[in-house]
Amino acid sequence: MSIRSRLAVAYGVGVIVTLVVVGAVVWWQMGAALEASLVTTLETRAAGIVTAIENTGQPGLQDGDQTAPGTFAMLFSSDGVLVDSTSSAPSGVRPVDGVFSIAGHEFLVRTLRASDGTVVVTGADLQPIVNSQAALARLLLLIGAVVSAASLCGGWVLAGRALRPVDRLIEHAATLGPADLGRRLAPPARMDEVGQLTVTLNQMLDRIAESVERQRVFVAMASHELRTPLASLRAELDIADRDGASLDEYRQAVREAHGDAVRLTYLATSLLELATTQEDARQVDCRLHRLREVVAAVVRGVDPLAHRASVTIDLDVPNAVFTFDGTRIEHALGNLLANAVVHGGRERRVLLRCQIEGEPGARTMLVEVLDEGPGLGGDAPERLFEPFVRGSLASRGGSGLGLATVANAVVAHGGTFGAANRPGGGARFWFTIPEGGAALSRRTARRRPAT
Repeated sequence: MSIRSRLAVAYGVGVIVTLVVVGAVVWWQMGAALEASLVTTLETRAAGIVTAIENTGQPGLQDGDQTAPGTFAMLFSSDGVLVDSTSSAPSGVRPVDGVFSIAGHEFLVRTLRASDGTVVVTGADLQPIVNSQAALARLLLLIGAVVSAASLCGGWVLAGRALRPVDRLIEHAATLGPADLGRRLAPPARMDEVGQLTVTLNQMLDRIAESVERQRVFVAMASHELRTPLASLRAELDIADRDGASLDEYRQAVREAHGDAVRLTYLATSLLELATTQEDARQVDCRLHRLREVVAAVVRGVDPLAHRASVTIDLDVPNAVFTFDGTRIEHALGNLLANAVVHGGRERRVLLRCQIEGEPGARTMLVEVLDEGPGLGGDAPERLFEPFVRGSLASRGGSGLGLATVANAVVAHGGTFGAANRPGGGARFWFTIPEGGAALSRRTARRRPAT
């Protein structure tokens, strides 16, 4: 059943139930009012007969008591013997208040005792009240049937008018395809619920279009970034494949090829991490790790780049254990070191320093990478951690992905990160993570002021 049908039926049922309740109340109230009016009439007539008996002192009914339409009167002695009655009085009535069923009719009876002990009985047939209630019931049923039919039709029409904007919305949405990312649903004429739905759907389409465009740019830029090291690697392999190449040229080509392979490894890992969904990107597998072992593995991976640039890597790492996701932090450290080696200048020094701060159970690890290069210049530190963004003073090629993956790893641990120019020249990149960062993985990273 469609929404329109359900709304029409619900509206009709509501009207019918209301009519039934109101009709039943009206029918009952009318019967009660007619019966109360009849009781008042009977009691008034009985009081008049008692007054006449007491004033005249004559037993029996007077001539005027015979002419009251729709009612009857009877006189009983104090011992219950019938003394007199009107011609319309049925037989079998007793001198007590109540309703008597006689010969298929129900009679309402009221009594009043005179001062001499005579009991005056007045009564009336209840059939007129029953007939009136039956006539009212038929009228209410007729009105209810007409109103119910009208309510169903009206509900159908009103539901159709209310859902017409939704139908138009469905028609417009059905025309949108994969090639229509720039199109939007027609703007609403009124900002009602349907208008709000239209605005929400358009906002959702904006987000979808933005996501698709980001993916397109991501693929295009990733392809562009992969071409450079691949072309360099091919050139170095061509040198190694040359017949007249000397041993030194072979060794140089192998070293260059190794450096490009390391660069491709970091680039591929960065692309994979950035392509991970947001929820998965925040999941971490925290375990105990010895800092010196993790840093040593990172340095071994960056050594070919450092050797090519004649850069010396100094370490200041305590012999301590700390809880974190080893794979993600190792990758983050590798990207920071590779960034410092590539952009810190040839024949310079790079310092990797780790510190453990805080009390047991609430410790924080601070990691700093300091180089002697040109620094950040006028670049905003936050921008450097966005994908495919490179510093304006970067001296060598790069993908702009390394620092973005560092930010992802740190945010996943609930930590902070940042960058700043060093007072004596060079740049300082840093990040902090709390111990057992899995419990904090859903916190938003805050930028810690540089020192």
